[in-house]
Formats: sequence, C-alpha cells, structure tokens
Amino acid sequence: MARVTFLPTGLVSEVGPGTSLFDAGARVGAGIETACVGKGTCGLCRVKVVAGADQLAAFTEEETRHLGNVYHLTRVRLACRTLVQGDVTVEVVTRKRRAGR
Repeated sequence: MARVTFLPTGLVSEVGPGTSLFDAGARVGAGIETACVGKGTCGLCRVKVVAGADQLAAFTEEETRHLGNVYHLTRVRLACRTLVQGDVTVEVVTRKRRAGR
C-alpha cells in the first residue's frame, strides 16, 4: 500500500500502486477540483508534488497539453493522470489558490 498525504488538510489515503492521485483524494474528501470527473479533459485537478516525486508514474501527454512542459519549475501534476507507486505528499491546488486569493 502507498500512503498519499494531501496538504493543506493533512488528509491521508492508503491506496494500492497504480491508483490515481484523483481517486486517492476522492476516497478521503481531499477537495480536488474537477469538471470531467477524472477523464483528463478539463485540467482542473491540479496538485503540487511536495515529496515523493520519484514514487509517481511518468508525466503524461494529457498533462503536457494542460500544464505545458514546466513540471521541473512548478512541480504541478494532474491528479487524474498521475498514478501512485509509493508514498507521496501533494498540495491540492484550487482555482482560488492559483488566483492568489
């Protein structure tokens, strides 16, 4: 089992390898935004990787389309396209936080 910690709430989801961050967050009510319910089309389910980046699956084409090729600068991933391999900590990025409010 992998342990996924969601900030700023501190909620923890224990999931099997291959589970998406979106599904892990949904299990504990982490508040990850979505308009497409995890299909990879809206680009709203953003999370910032705080720790354990090496425990996540590789960046996907959908992520590049929505986020660009700046992960090395932002550490932001799409929760619905990012699969967990081991323990990780992520910060849920909401539209309100992106706007700086």
